[in-house]
Amino acid sequence: MGSGASAELASASAADVNGALGALPAEEVAKIREAIALAESSGTAASAPAAAACSACPGPVDCSVITTVAKDFKGLCEQPAEPKFKGALCQIYVRSAPYGGSDKSNNGHRYDSIPFANGMITAGMSC
Repeated sequence: MGSGASAELASASAADVNGALGALPAEEVAKIREAIALAESSGTAASAPAAAACSACPGPVDCSVITTVAKDFKGLCEQPAEPKFKGALCQIYVRSAPYGGSDKSNNGHRYDSIPFANGMITAGMSC
């Protein structure tokens, strides 16, 4: 998905979304459905146990059902106490490639991911 992915997703029909989900492996679809159920049951704020389970992800968005392959979040700014928006930076990790791909550092992040996330944080968003 490109930079217009949010607009594309907002205008997608249920059939479009189901078609996209049908192209994913069953275990990935199960993770997505679990994340949606968790978000719906907890509202917009993650509960304390969910937040504790999500220690691999430094932001307020509960990503405990998503596989995290990054080794650390060194250099990431502190999250704002009351963010204007909640965001997440998602990355692709190629399991067969050293470090997850030729664009990755040895911690599993792209070279520009932490600076990009810090820009969001500096602007008052969580990431």
